[in-house]
Amino acid sequence: SNKDEEEELSESEEEEEEEEVLSVEEDRSVSKESRNPRPKKRRESICAEKLSDDEYDSDLKVIEKSESEMARISEICMKNMFFSHLDEQQMKTIQDTMFLIEHADGDVIIRQGDEDGDKFYCIDSGVVDIFINDGEERKLVKTCQAGDSFGELALLYGAPRAASCIASGDVRLWTLDRISFKRVLMKTTIDVRTVNKSFLEMVPLFSNLDEYELLTISDALHEESFEDSQAVLTEGEAGDKFYLIKEGNVVCTKHQSDGSIKEVKRLTTGEYFGELALLTDKPRQATVTAEGEGSLTVLWINRETFNNLVCIKELLVR
Repeated sequence: SNKDEEEELSESEEEEEEEEVLSVEEDRSVSKESRNPRPKKRRESICAEKLSDDEYDSDLKVIEKSESEMARISEICMKNMFFSHLDEQQMKTIQDTMFLIEHADGDVIIRQGDEDGDKFYCIDSGVVDIFINDGEERKLVKTCQAGDSFGELALLYGAPRAASCIASGDVRLWTLDRISFKRVLMKTTIDVRTVNKSFLEMVPLFSNLDEYELLTISDALHEESFEDSQAVLTEGEAGDKFYLIKEGNVVCTKHQSDGSIKEVKRLTTGEYFGELALLTDKPRQATVTAEGEGSLTVLWINRETFNNLVCIKELLVR
């Protein structure tokens, strides 16, 4: 029986397996209150703002740039989720309409609560810290670096600025005005974000996150599919991604001291894996393989984004 097999494991093997279960067992065995001790927040619904006929018909302003600046914008956009789905003509429009803004250390680029948000920003160089004021407490929710973007929420939904964005050192920003952003990016961005956010709302790990935190994570997710018996990650390899199972099943296996391979866990839709390597810098502690009919679909976040998303790290460390 499984119980007899577990009793035969050495103490060190048991400890390794407990780590590799990737905290899912804890997820099932403790209450939400102990797993997520911060108070439950009321999520406020945010609705997309429509583009007026005048905004659709107006000419977009083209900003002259050097070849090196055009190349730099292209390089930044290729790494950014907001632009990954654009066709060649849409990307050319983004390059033409972006303009450069510079800020010094401590400058408030966006102030939470402002109702005149009209710009979307991509970081060319430097660091921007994003804070949310929660009562009297100011909480750091994300640190953005070169290639990251911010400021889209107010443009997409016509809502007041949901967070404050402050330069940490000198910062160069490629910027889109409201009309250019909405003409090129609005529909596809909202479609992807809505699907991802709806999924996250069903994952118990994220049950206590507020609207802004959910949207921030939604924007960072990448989707990937695997066929039956295909390895998603391999024991012993360096880890650089955190995974959420959007649809399907995986089996986690681990090499034993006698050379055999032992199944240590099965995971399904809404569960997650891969965080241990990112939290501890240890190699992967197990092999995770797609299992079952139909393809496995996962959503993943890379190491750099994972480290910058303070809300996810806080939940997993608990």
